[in-house]
Amino acid sequence: MVKTAPSVFIDKILRKKMASRQYFGIKYPFTNNSVMERYVDINETRAGGVRSRLLHVVFTPKGQRIREPEFGTDLIKYIFEQNDESSWDKVKTEIKNTVRRWVPEASINDINVVDENEDGAAVFVRLDYSVQEGNQIINDSVVVQL
Repeated sequence: MVKTAPSVFIDKILRKKMASRQYFGIKYPFTNNSVMERYVDINETRAGGVRSRLLHVVFTPKGQRIREPEFGTDLIKYIFEQNDESSWDKVKTEIKNTVRRWVPEASINDINVVDENEDGAAVFVRLDYSVQEGNQIINDSVVVQL
């Protein structure tokens, strides 16, 4: 099939736009909703890349990553701990230290731990952080259920 002149022109424009973009790693959690027909979606902003890396490091248990046994958190060990302020402080410290080491571009503003249910079965952690992208400081937050 021979392409007509307009479709060739459109293809060149799309390739030029694709080549001029900068990508910041694979999105986490993994998705495939891209119009770019890639196998997995890619972050197109630095803030998006930092968010993906932050989620990745928080949800990965230590020792699970090959050749990087210290990557991740030990949040899994707090599942059977008492649901009190002391345990929550340990969770906050674990997250702060891990993010500081593995995602230094994220500046942690605040970490809140909340017991959502009366029986203490659901604990949520809200991590407020900021990322500098160019001249802007972008504030974002992530909520994780433990």
